[in-house]
Amino acid sequence: MSWVYSRLNEADQQYAEFLHQRGYQVRRSLKNFKHFTFSNFQITRLAQPIKSGDSYMKLSVEPIKVLVSFFIDKAAEDFIVGLFRNQTVSIYDNTYRASFNIERIESLPNEDFSSERVTFQTLSPIVVARKKADGKDNYLSPEDPDFAAYFAYNLLEKYSSVHPDAMKVDVETAARLVKFRLLKKDKLKSRLLTIKQDKASETKVRAFTNFSFEVLAPADVLEVGFLGGFGKHSANGLGCCEVIVS
Repeated sequence: MSWVYSRLNEADQQYAEFLHQRGYQVRRSLKNFKHFTFSNFQITRLAQPIKSGDSYMKLSVEPIKVLVSFFIDKAAEDFIVGLFRNQTVSIYDNTYRASFNIERIESLPNEDFSSERVTFQTLSPIVVARKKADGKDNYLSPEDPDFAAYFAYNLLEKYSSVHPDAMKVDVETAARLVKFRLLKKDKLKSRLLTIKQDKASETKVRAFTNFSFEVLAPADVLEVGFLGGFGKHSANGLGCCEVIVS
């Protein structure tokens, strides 16, 4: 995420500061969204298996792919592609650092959501939560009966942040307007993620990955979730999915 912000900042400081400091705000709410996401690294082969307790992975020389997705105006697509051309990516924490050269950038074709019933496969974990009485998040598995309703509510809040005239809805209404159905779940996994490394403000979330699902919703609502990421914390590389053609 910090690398994406740095690329945006070099190209358009005002836009980068808008995303980082404010984002797209939900009307009459403190909530805001960045409307971008990215996939897990798509690695074909590791140099050695990851062992329990490892905080790193040792890579082979095979190319690594990553999908970066923005909900942006069509006219800005060339601008976004240009951000990542001829760049070096440095990824690090307090212990490890690795640098990668970007060899190729490919702009994917726009998806057609005209059917309004679309099947997705996770490319990174998805976080969906409901608020508990103490204000803390209760993270939900896709198998939880409440997952569909809170998935729908989050999606419609994201939609309203870019369409201020959209009707504000509650969780029950959202569940009636957006239909979520869990499909393939035999490899479903739970992951506890730390999305801030600073110990003073460390944030841990429970996310779920390796599943497919179907969503029935208006095309422009689907587009917001698909391009900007489904669920919470999308700008941290969560909620990135691909469309599965049946």
